[in-house]
Amino acid sequence: MKAKKTISIALAAMLVLSLFPVSYALPPMGKVEERYKVAKTHYFKALEAYKSARQDYLKMKEMGKRDRVPFDKAKNFLLRSIDAMVAHLEMVKARVDIARALSEEEKAEIAETLDSYISYLEEKKQEAEQAENREQLVSTAKDVREKWKEARVEIKKITGKIIISRIDRVLERGEEIGEKLESRVDVLKQEGYDTTELEALLADYREHLSLAKEKRDKAKEKFAEISSPEDAHKLFREANALIREANKHIREMFKDLKQILREMKKAELEIKGIGFLYAKGNGSAVIQGKGSVFVKGDGNLTVKVANGTVHVAGEGEKQENSDGSVTYFGFGRARISGRDLYVSVEGTNLEIRARGAGVAILSGEGTYRTAKAEADWSAEEVTYGGAQNES
Repeated sequence: MKAKKTISIALAAMLVLSLFPVSYALPPMGKVEERYKVAKTHYFKALEAYKSARQDYLKMKEMGKRDRVPFDKAKNFLLRSIDAMVAHLEMVKARVDIARALSEEEKAEIAETLDSYISYLEEKKQEAEQAENREQLVSTAKDVREKWKEARVEIKKITGKIIISRIDRVLERGEEIGEKLESRVDVLKQEGYDTTELEALLADYREHLSLAKEKRDKAKEKFAEISSPEDAHKLFREANALIREANKHIREMFKDLKQILREMKKAELEIKGIGFLYAKGNGSAVIQGKGSVFVKGDGNLTVKVANGTVHVAGEGEKQENSDGSVTYFGFGRARISGRDLYVSVEGTNLEIRARGAGVAILSGEGTYRTAKAEADWSAEEVTYGGAQNES
């Protein structure tokens, strides 16, 4: 069997994951993520306590003038308000910790800012607890209200920074992927393949990438303009609308990527003919033709052969299929020979030796060598990865 080298389509799984939002593409962060869940639960409990205290306060207020609300009810309302504010800030701080797209330096800077608000509010809580009259309580409440306005603006800006950092990371990977796709299309073109469709898809991919960056930049400007409680809500809403548009273009990029991969698979490595094949790796292989095949590894084996023999060794189970094939689950090694043979294997630590005439399809990661005669093995092992390589 003589090898014809061309492009390896090892991108598929990596590229698909790369364009998903980061939170879906990466594994949990253990203790850091758990702290966020705890902080979020604590915030909702504090919020419920605040709502209850506020309801009591408003009920008393409806019954008479503001200055007739019992002092203990007014104090409890202020204390629970501060608790909810602190819990909210702690939740935001924990949310920053699990933002994978933020650098450690950025996280430390944000944590320092949030800690300053938390410290201030905790001091005011102590001041409220020690208040002995209505005037002292009103003064503390006024200070807390002003500081919270400032903190809410900062929270909007921090949330914007988290959103932008996630988009940045996705777009950076998108740019890298675009460059790799372009180089692979160039290789195909040089080898004589018609790349018209691929080039059109790649151009569309690039266009959506550019538009996503443009929307990201405008959203970043909106977040940066937030400076006061009066404009915070409006600017944040406008920035979010731009982020949604950026995400639409990212989804279109993903569609183009999937189509590009489908088109590229039409130009896979093809090695077929008469001779010898030796392959090893992890994944799966399908061999069809006539001759003999020896295979060993950890996995499952399906065999169908006419006018031949099958010898399988292992400690697994055997299943006869309706199409006449037989599947061996947990096989160890097998030797198959005959005409019209079909051998399908999937697993790890696979080693395959085949001789005869036919076609082999290798998927996963590994290497292979071919020869027209047993004494004439190719000097170089060919690496394959993530693709279906016909041989």
